[in-house]
Amino acid sequence: MNQPLFSVITVTLNCADDAVATARNVLSQDGATVEYLVKDGCSTDGTAERLAELGVRVIVTPDTGIYDAMNQGVAHASGRYICFLNAGDRFAGPHVLRDVATAIERYNEPDFLYGDVRSLVNHPYLGTGNGKGRLIRYPDRLNRFWLYRKMICQQVWFVRREIYLEQPFATDYRILADYAYLLEMVLRRRVRYHHLAQEVAIFDGDGISSRPSPRREAERARALATVYTPWELRLYASIFGGMRWLNRTLIYPMIPLLPERWRARLSGL
Repeated sequence: MNQPLFSVITVTLNCADDAVATARNVLSQDGATVEYLVKDGCSTDGTAERLAELGVRVIVTPDTGIYDAMNQGVAHASGRYICFLNAGDRFAGPHVLRDVATAIERYNEPDFLYGDVRSLVNHPYLGTGNGKGRLIRYPDRLNRFWLYRKMICQQVWFVRREIYLEQPFATDYRILADYAYLLEMVLRRRVRYHHLAQEVAIFDGDGISSRPSPRREAERARALATVYTPWELRLYASIFGGMRWLNRTLIYPMIPLLPERWRARLSGL
């Protein structure tokens, strides 16, 4: 059989309704060769059975957490590019994978291609965009200061499978292994990447990584320390502190008054 261009992987545990909604969305994609598989951590609510009824390939095995489950999913995948779509998330339309396939060919098969995301996460200052989510336009170039401050939602990552096989996710992270992976991939390994300036996925956001916690902050600090020097961390922390004040007093109050394309760009800066 010909190797599919994409393997889309969903990791599940007792989330049957959300998993079925995501599976139906992935199965509706057209115009690209795609393998869809679900790595289920031994759910007891019928998740695996309901997905199997849709014809989805489900791998049911124990795991030690989401990143171990994701590594297991990669081991079972055969596509040239891997995309992780969590239960409850979805692609922004039926032609997304076709458009991503076109971009991969046009831009000489980068190691890492990322699109833009519509986030349903409730921002403490911007809300959820009147219930429609906030479109976030990421920059074309990922400089060190931007990566210090920001994360690209993993739902819009398309990464060569070989990269994940060479270096799996660090399973001693419980919340931010994907952020640590992004830093490592772009700043240390210097993979070839390209930004597709198009809404690719809708991020449900109902996860532990979206909520502040002491453990989340500790993992962020650890991830940053692996790729930034101490003087960079001190400098960026100082600059970022001033930016937070500016955002809260000037930028955030202005954003809801702007057209969506401008709001999206400001959200990604």
